Amino acid sequence: MELHNLQEYYTFTKGIVYLIMGGALIGVTLFWQYLMGGNNNDD
Repeated sequence: MELHNLQEYYTFTKGIVYLIMGGALIGVTLFWQYLMGGNNNDD
């Protein structure tokens, strides 16, 4: 991908970072649930 100016570079990298952070948020949430033992029903 050829980027012609700073604004295009900034927009491209910002989109990539949003995707990475979205994946990290989902991953951390799933990992936290794994650490807490999933769904514990103490009934």
